[in-house]
Amino acid sequence: MIDIIKAIIIAGGYFVVAPIAGFILSKDRRLEDLAMYVLLFLLGLKIDTTVLMLGSIEWYRGVTKGYEFTMMEVVAIGLIFASFFNAKRKFIWLPAGTILWFMYVAASSLSLISALEVNYVFMSLLKHVKAWLIVYALANYVRSRREVHVVLTGISIMLIYQFFIVAKMKWIDGFYQVRGLFEHQNPLAMFTYMAALPLLAVAMSPAVSKTRGLFYFWAYACSSIIVLASLSRAALAFFAMGSIATVAVGFFDRISMRRMLTVSVMALGGAFILAMTADTIIARFNDEGNSASGETREVMNLASKAMVQDKPFGVGWNNFGKAINHPYPYGDVIDDWNRDRGQKVDYDYAKGVVESHYWLLKAETGWLSYLTFMLFIILVTGRTLPLIVMRRGSLEAAVAVGILVGFGITYVHSSLERVLTQTKNLALWMTYIGLLGALIRLPKRTHSETTHAE
Repeated sequence: MIDIIKAIIIAGGYFVVAPIAGFILSKDRRLEDLAMYVLLFLLGLKIDTTVLMLGSIEWYRGVTKGYEFTMMEVVAIGLIFASFFNAKRKFIWLPAGTILWFMYVAASSLSLISALEVNYVFMSLLKHVKAWLIVYALANYVRSRREVHVVLTGISIMLIYQFFIVAKMKWIDGFYQVRGLFEHQNPLAMFTYMAALPLLAVAMSPAVSKTRGLFYFWAYACSSIIVLASLSRAALAFFAMGSIATVAVGFFDRISMRRMLTVSVMALGGAFILAMTADTIIARFNDEGNSASGETREVMNLASKAMVQDKPFGVGWNNFGKAINHPYPYGDVIDDWNRDRGQKVDYDYAKGVVESHYWLLKAETGWLSYLTFMLFIILVTGRTLPLIVMRRGSLEAAVAVGILVGFGITYVHSSLERVLTQTKNLALWMTYIGLLGALIRLPKRTHSETTHAE
């Protein structure tokens, strides 16, 4: 009965409310902007408040526990219809990367051939097909640099809100590792630095006004506190490296007084914050569980290798949580490792999912899916390079710098954390992919136009 009620609500939202809202939004640009702000704000909220799930299997420790339907997608559909109903606007039917993404989805779907549980495959298939709705929404919404600023402002507001949640949890509630409104501190930290680095790049750019630049830098500064409060060891390192890389690539664009001042403020602020939190950070890097955590990752990778060797098309999309447990043999390497450590093996205890996104892809969906995914991220991320090189000094070049660095470190970090499979992190990734596709279509400004801040 509960699923029937959920299905009615979902159908009403996707097929009635969203199209009607799209028609209304198409008549008023300010309402359309408001809808985009809502979409971006939803990215940072608790997953329980933004997702309805059909066929939920709460005991399952896989990546997707049911058929997910999100408020973000409803808003995205409304924005898509707003563009479709607007006769003055050219509708983008194939945003950049569409064919590549669905090649990856199709390749992953081939895991149905050898899936241990077909139902779990369809859960992941539905999730990844619908994720592209956000790309469609962004690609059609952004028609000028004005809309680019709406998107960046919405992301900034969402991050600042998340900062206040994190600050309360850290300094009032006394949490050691803060997870904010996320399921775990690692996805929070990775979400934050991917969202924040384009803001840093734009804040330093003379292509934007000083007021906007200060606002974006404030959001970036809030993000740095969020990452520090998460005490995610890898994220701390990657956020620092990403910030340095963003500044360095920014200097390739142009050495300016604003960039010099930004670096000075970052250095002074960073030194002060590190001085205040050094003991906590050092203690986190010296935690007794660090060694065991690293060994666990290694044996989970070995289990993943056994899966793809046994089944070249994988054990089934979203089936790792099933395959790693008894009666299947792939988790035996973990049991052996526990025995070597003098621990008793509990066959009723459900093992988790491998942390490496890449080993998860290989294990669940096989080599073809893995290769198409790598092709997708290389080609889509590579679209930042023409913007950076050919449009130096422009807003789109600055955003492209932040996306390139944010995506790059996320892809490296994904060898340790599989967060791009998680709903909110996946949605943020899709947001920037859609924005990047829109940036490519913006007409190039003349030299005289790029010398004036927006």
